Amino acid sequence: MSKQPRHRPLRHFPNAERKIIECDFQECLHCGVPLAAGQSWHMSKTVQTLSGPIFVAGKSKICLNPECRHFEKKYHASGVLKYSLPHSTYGLDVLAFIGWEHEQKHRQLKEIHHDLSERGVLINERSVGRLYRQFLALLGGTQVPLVSNQHLLEIS
Repeated sequence: MSKQPRHRPLRHFPNAERKIIECDFQECLHCGVPLAAGQSWHMSKTVQTLSGPIFVAGKSKICLNPECRHFEKKYHASGVLKYSLPHSTYGLDVLAFIGWEHEQKHRQLKEIHHDLSERGVLINERSVGRLYRQFLALLGGTQVPLVSNQHLLEIS
């Protein structure tokens, strides 16, 4: 096994599929005037998925009505979130794969890292652990509390 560099290597995916996501809104939510296309992407990144890398970019729209109190407000493309979490370069499918393998199949993070590497996902073992913690945080957000705060106040 060759020694890996200590810094994060630059990763280029020239053949990555391109997905340019437009803002869903056609009109300003506040004044109803049609939105204009923004000048540039509000975000762009290459996301590694189990089926290969994807270049994802979000195009924003802007309100150009000078009488609107939200004049020049940017409306971002929320569709980019169906590929990966903000500030993450790994797809939601990779996140789910890590969580499923660890929770349901009781596999160690080292084994999951090996499987992902064999599938062509460029990731280190530490990132597998970080993505597993993100999976747990997302899963925790779906849980409904068994006891409400109001009920706790009534008990005490």
